[in-house]
Amino acid sequence: MSGSDTASAPTPRLSAIHSLGWAVFLGCSWTWCIGMFLPVLLVRDLGLWGWVAFAIPNVVGAAAMGWVLRTRDASLRIVQSHAAACRAFSAVTIAFHVFFVLWFVPRLVGLPASACTFALAAVYLLATVRRLTLDTIVAAIVWIISLVLFGLFLTRHSPVHIPMDGDLSPINTLWLTPVCIFGFLLCPYLDLTFHRARQETSDRGARIAFGVGFGICFLAMIVFSLCYATALKPLLSPQWRQHLRPAFGAIITTHMILQTAFTLAAHTRSVVYSKISPGGILALLVLSQLALLLGLAGNLLPRQFGLDFGELIYRLFMAFYGLLFPAYVWICMVPRRQSRGALNAATVRALLLGIVVAAPMYWMGFIQQRIIWLITGVASVLLARYIVPRPHVARDTARNPDV
Repeated sequence: MSGSDTASAPTPRLSAIHSLGWAVFLGCSWTWCIGMFLPVLLVRDLGLWGWVAFAIPNVVGAAAMGWVLRTRDASLRIVQSHAAACRAFSAVTIAFHVFFVLWFVPRLVGLPASACTFALAAVYLLATVRRLTLDTIVAAIVWIISLVLFGLFLTRHSPVHIPMDGDLSPINTLWLTPVCIFGFLLCPYLDLTFHRARQETSDRGARIAFGVGFGICFLAMIVFSLCYATALKPLLSPQWRQHLRPAFGAIITTHMILQTAFTLAAHTRSVVYSKISPGGILALLVLSQLALLLGLAGNLLPRQFGLDFGELIYRLFMAFYGLLFPAYVWICMVPRRQSRGALNAATVRALLLGIVVAAPMYWMGFIQQRIIWLITGVASVLLARYIVPRPHVARDTARNPDV
């Protein structure tokens, strides 16, 4: 796991089969409620090019971690130095999935069936508490089932319609792209499941695992999302309760439940093995409980700002991955010239300033749907990094090997 003790961490194996196992693990652990559902919003709003703006940075940014972290020790150092941020990333991800399972999935199959996701994740964690090596095998099973479901969907919903344009002006795709690049390029370095895979593979094996994991395994999953995006659009309309559940809803729901259960299990396991404190566990439980209430409220409360209430909460969750977490990596982790990335008072002040300045612009872009504001939001965070004073060259001339 992503431990903090380099000496006690397992020695990575060299087998190509071993690396491919971790490739499938990565593909499934990254198939979130983002990859499974954000394309539904993007295709509705921006058409096919919205999905392209999401998919390319996502695949390339996640795969790049296998090359950027050239050694296993580089991953260990990040997990040591930024343990709290990595745990926060997993905690928010767990809460995000709790919300999604109770908000949108019930629109396809009802609440009782959706709630089975949590039981499935819990049973799997308990059954494999002393058999961690099963994670790659189970990931392969989950991925193959999703591929079979993809095939079934294509046979029952043919031809697939993917519109080139959406409800918003096509130019908005251009304004959205920098946020996608910023978020998907930097967020992977806080993902404990990614670090686990990097630490379990050799230097060459990591490139195989990350390249195949995202260039093939994960890409197949988001192509599936692209294909069913238009079919799920009516479930976001003001009259969604009047729409019959689609005949293929069970296919998509099975895919979502299996992938979500695996993601929940993978991140829960990673958080537990990261030596989280009792206070951290309490915070995770409180955050998950809040997400549970928001998920239930998503189907009860009226629309806000022209959006389904659940979609509004979904977009607010996305702010973590489009603003907060990538801002942390950019300002506090990525090294400056002649300096290692460091978490100190100066970088924290810069981080807070960048987020405070950018947040209203992200609100305008994602909630008010004036997407051009996202350009200035990303620019604000990028510039915030440069208010951190440069360290004296004589004090630190070492080259950072981590990110």
